Amino acid sequence: EGRSPAYGEGITFWALGEMVRSRARLLETDDTATTRTRISEMVAAYVPDEGERQRIEPALLALLGVGEAPAGGQPALFAAWRLFFERLAASGIVAMLFEDLQWADTGTLDFIEHLLEWSRNVPILIITLARPDLLDRRPDWGAGRRAFLALDLQTLDEASMRALLAGLVPGLPEAAARSIIARADGIPLYAVETVRMLVADGRLVELPGGGYTPAGELGELAVPDSLHALIAARLDALEPIDRALVQDAAVLGQSFTADALGAISGLEAAQLPTGLERLVRGDLVRVEVDPRSPERGQYAFVQALIREVAYSTLSLRDRRSRHMAAARYFKAIGEEELAGAVAAHYQAAYRSSSDGSEADELAGLARAALMAAGSRADRLGSQSQALSFYSQALEVTTDPRGRVELLELAGIAANRAVRFEPAFRDLGLALEAVEALGDRSAAARLAGWYGQTMVDARRRDEGCAYLQTAFERYSDLGDNDPNLVFLMRCLSMAYFLSGDYACSQAVADRQLAAAELLGDARLATEALRTKGAAAFYLGRLWEARALLQGAYHLAQEANLPDVQVAVLGILTSAIALDSPAESLALEHDAIDLARRLGRRGQEIVITMNATEDARRTGEWDWALAAIEAMGQLDVDADALLGNRNQKALFDAVRGQLADEERDAVIRDLDATSDRDMQSGSLDVTATCHFAAGRWAEAAAAWMAVVDVSDLNAPYALPKAGRAALLARDAATARKTLDALAALGTRGRAVDADRAVIRAGLAALEGDPASALAGYRTALASFHELGLVWDEALLGLEAATLVGAADPEVAGWMDASRAILTRLHAAPMLDRLNEAAAR
Repeated sequence: EGRSPAYGEGITFWALGEMVRSRARLLETDDTATTRTRISEMVAAYVPDEGERQRIEPALLALLGVGEAPAGGQPALFAAWRLFFERLAASGIVAMLFEDLQWADTGTLDFIEHLLEWSRNVPILIITLARPDLLDRRPDWGAGRRAFLALDLQTLDEASMRALLAGLVPGLPEAAARSIIARADGIPLYAVETVRMLVADGRLVELPGGGYTPAGELGELAVPDSLHALIAARLDALEPIDRALVQDAAVLGQSFTADALGAISGLEAAQLPTGLERLVRGDLVRVEVDPRSPERGQYAFVQALIREVAYSTLSLRDRRSRHMAAARYFKAIGEEELAGAVAAHYQAAYRSSSDGSEADELAGLARAALMAAGSRADRLGSQSQALSFYSQALEVTTDPRGRVELLELAGIAANRAVRFEPAFRDLGLALEAVEALGDRSAAARLAGWYGQTMVDARRRDEGCAYLQTAFERYSDLGDNDPNLVFLMRCLSMAYFLSGDYACSQAVADRQLAAAELLGDARLATEALRTKGAAAFYLGRLWEARALLQGAYHLAQEANLPDVQVAVLGILTSAIALDSPAESLALEHDAIDLARRLGRRGQEIVITMNATEDARRTGEWDWALAAIEAMGQLDVDADALLGNRNQKALFDAVRGQLADEERDAVIRDLDATSDRDMQSGSLDVTATCHFAAGRWAEAAAAWMAVVDVSDLNAPYALPKAGRAALLARDAATARKTLDALAALGTRGRAVDADRAVIRAGLAALEGDPASALAGYRTALASFHELGLVWDEALLGLEAATLVGAADPEVAGWMDASRAILTRLHAAPMLDRLNEAAAR
């Protein structure tokens, strides 16, 4: 169970931290050593795998404000926290109850959605209790979730209200019941608060067995018309010392410790316990006695509305003094986890102040606290909340340098939260300010972020031009300026994404040299990745593999898991030209790493590439299961288009692709702005033609890929060549060999493709002996590389071009028939049988 406090936007992941403390038998007041020990014991008890323990324990400690957050940001933290709850679920169903979610920080809301998305097949029940205010922040909360049930609590009808009152006060006179029901408007809390008021007035007395009974004639009740007024009347009836204590407690939030209340109330130590006892007896607050709760021993308002009414009765001056006292108290505790609480109280004190020196002092304190809270949110990967804190800090900052710092922090947080409009605004304002201040080094850094945001927002050409101009403007700073090197990094990636691979490599080369001198492993690793990716697109595959493998190992050494995943995404594409089986093995690792880091987009893309390799290696069951799993994710439909593409290819060669789905996939692929994705429509078209035996049309569609996608050209050309041979089109088959040579495409798998195409050409030229020798060479390579799909197609090609009567070809056809039967590739079996008949 975890509760979001009333100042929930001020404390990142508080409810989640309460859940972890509860399971670890920790109190909120436990020291660092106790926290480390209990967390270690808990993780050891529920997580058997040592590797998983090493990921989970630091992430849980960071959640509780102990130690640094592990590398990888929010995705890594979310994945580790999720993994903990999943392992917990291995010992029994886990129920996670999030209370007062309307006050939750954005990070908590994001984590709940992450858990819903990733742990759908794990026995975890998530219950969220919230006022309708939550839907103002998240209008689509729960929408579209397959396992989501929403319960709206409506007002009670008269019969239910009577039953409620009868349970509280058996024998309540009809006149009194009628009076309460008439004013309650079906709100049960109104009835409960009325009873509490009557108890406090002595007009109801407690029965020995529970419930209450009138102490005398109640008569007509003079009950306030609104629930707010009713509670205010109860508070007004308190003794002044008790009313002040309730107001002090209201400043602290829904729950509070006696120590915190003592710090802001000014009561002597002997007075506080008796005052709290009176509030408990008056049914205004309760004591947490649940031994599992991290708040045990603390006090809490019996109803959140009581706290809100009590707070509303404070004057601005009283609010200011009490919030200042609360801020000083939480700050004195010195725990990073409370940074948000300190910020919330200082900011509330500032907003309750009139202009003047005191307000200026509070503004400074609020700014420092908000920056600390933003920094913590940033380290925990809650970028939306970090943006909120930095934006609030801007409201209390007038110093030009201070504003520049906050604008940059806010702009970066907005970029990472994929909120590009505020990112452009804040980064643009910061850039203008540092230019005015004459700080060109900072301007170079901000220009890099601004251009990077353009690229991230899919304004790639515009972003590339902007970064190029900025680089020319600030290049005189020299390569020993880390901010200029960061600008290089942004420019090299922009060039790459815009298709200017030569320029991308040139800038990345300079970036790498500078990063070496600066000792910046991240910048160096990113430069190697960009250089390797550009080399791959330029057809320099040996260079690409060397650079990318080097980048991967450096990222491992420097503990940069996010860079590891990014490198693997392109490295596997290069390895696939040599050995799809080795590429697939590495893709399995990459998928696991992306899932562990919570990099959903990368997991989807790598899975898409892995299914392409799995098609050649014959692991169709795994591929189709992986595609199905991706289809179950609650993500944008556009993100799954590549996986739909792969599913269509499998369905086509199995004869299961409906015309409507084929047309829909092709239409959606053509509509994208990503040229690599656009080439997928040609792949689907070609595969449909191929499965139907329309060889020439298939070859033409695969040849067209070359003009659309640099990435996919090396994979499409061998398919085009083999289809052209089945169409007895020697000229097109030779073109594919020439095109592969021009691209510089190499690798054992591609060499096997070349061998089978040359064998087919020999057959068309009337040289069956050379054809059979070439087929033997290709078949041996396919077998060695585990490319069973290619083996199956070779039998079809040899039967078509050499003839099924040849005994060796007949043996190959038998092997092909067995493979195609196992893969359920019915249309291709038909093509093979047609070749045998001819």
